[in-house]
Amino acid sequence: MKGKKWKKNFLMILSVVLVAVSLSTGCGDGAKQADGQDNTDITKEKELEGEEDRKEEEEPYTVKILAFGDADTDAANAVAEAISKKTMELFQVKVELVKGYTVEQLNLMLTSGEKLDLFPAMPWEVSLTNLVSNEQIVPINELLPEYAPTTWNAISERDWRCVTINGNIYGVPMNKEKASSSGIIFRKDLVEELGIDYESLKTLDQIEEALTLVKEKTDYYPLVSNAGTLKDFLPYDDLGDGFGVLENVFEDSTTVVDWYETDSYKELCQRMYDWNQKGLIMPDAASNTDSDMTVIGAGKGFSTFGRFKPGVLNQGGAEAGTELVLTELYPVYTKTTSVATPWCIAANSEQPQKAMQVLDLLYNDPEMANLFGNGIEGIHYVYTDDTRKMIDYPEGKDAAGIGYTVVSWSCPNQQITPVRVGDPLDLWDQLGQFNDEAYPSKALGFVWDNSKVLNEITACQNVKSKYANGLELGALDPDEALPKFIEELKAAGIDTIIEEKQAQLDAWLSKQ
Repeated sequence: MKGKKWKKNFLMILSVVLVAVSLSTGCGDGAKQADGQDNTDITKEKELEGEEDRKEEEEPYTVKILAFGDADTDAANAVAEAISKKTMELFQVKVELVKGYTVEQLNLMLTSGEKLDLFPAMPWEVSLTNLVSNEQIVPINELLPEYAPTTWNAISERDWRCVTINGNIYGVPMNKEKASSSGIIFRKDLVEELGIDYESLKTLDQIEEALTLVKEKTDYYPLVSNAGTLKDFLPYDDLGDGFGVLENVFEDSTTVVDWYETDSYKELCQRMYDWNQKGLIMPDAASNTDSDMTVIGAGKGFSTFGRFKPGVLNQGGAEAGTELVLTELYPVYTKTTSVATPWCIAANSEQPQKAMQVLDLLYNDPEMANLFGNGIEGIHYVYTDDTRKMIDYPEGKDAAGIGYTVVSWSCPNQQITPVRVGDPLDLWDQLGQFNDEAYPSKALGFVWDNSKVLNEITACQNVKSKYANGLELGALDPDEALPKFIEELKAAGIDTIIEEKQAQLDAWLSKQ
């Protein structure tokens, strides 16, 4: 306060001198008092004092973050408080952390007007184009250079293009895997117990034999769903929302087709129905609300389909609390939605610039990224040695006992965090090579603008919600349900969507 009082006195003396000079010379075009005195410098002094007072009295803004992974309230609050120490110091901002992201929760927050600042837009959960069309997120073009310059310069032009719609950038792409292979994951202990040669399982017929053995010899569900869905494992490019796709990225076709009319989808539904009839899929799979890793970790499930990357087994094992193994059915490839998994600023945010500052910090500050992704040292994790490059659970604890689920892939930038025990120290280098060597979809970089067909998208989404999960998890007979699904999609306007998407893709391809 002494420094502030001295500054005030100095400014007052300076203003008196300047006024005296002004009166003696008769110069000055500034604002005049009634007696003709130039009031410009006095006004500036008052503005400076007022600005300082406002900064001291300003209420901290709270940036509310919705994130993946489970966490009890105490753990989430403790992590938020630890991050807030840094954000208060830098930006006069506090952080509120809500874990347990679900599509239903996100949609409710976005449509109800509930306060929300930051959240990840996962393409298999929520379409970036739909968020833009519904005006539920804000463009960040102007925010990035001023409030997130480090992030702005760190991300490649190609990756920015994958989150750009109509010339506007709508999110910060996660620095994670930008490609995937796909196949099926198994519990390692059951594979060993039953003598299953999992590495030799390269077809769905061979996988069926392993699932049958599990059903016959154990009480485990042979195959489990992921919160009521079957994870995508077939190599199609969904072109943003799945209504109009490239059926197989390895065939290099650029013809947009109705995925639900393809032979690939029909064969999948027939296979899943057959497995369900044989008891190879968990009961009520389509209504299951738990993640696949939660079901497997609870000692109920044996396997799940999924997409893979370097470190996926350790990551999944950390979530499930048990060791996993996998077999790949398709090679590594990449598409726009592999890259376009961005962190977005909700339209509900009252101060988007503050949200942008926090996101920039989480993307670039290793300490903050580690806090956000792994929790608090000594409580949720410990370093394995003084190099502080690898972490493990605290002694006597596991994934289920720390109260803060590790979902490091969903961090803004997991590649500035430590690796976990079981992963190689060069995991992030492996991930970079994995991304670089992936087979690219012909539509990589294409971003679908659905603004001209919003009514059709909504109608098709409603139809999809009636049929897709039931068909893909074997609860519905495809001989009966699939023709109805296709017919209702056509009535809802899927052909109109495909026509518009094909036109946009063709126009984009012509410029490449």
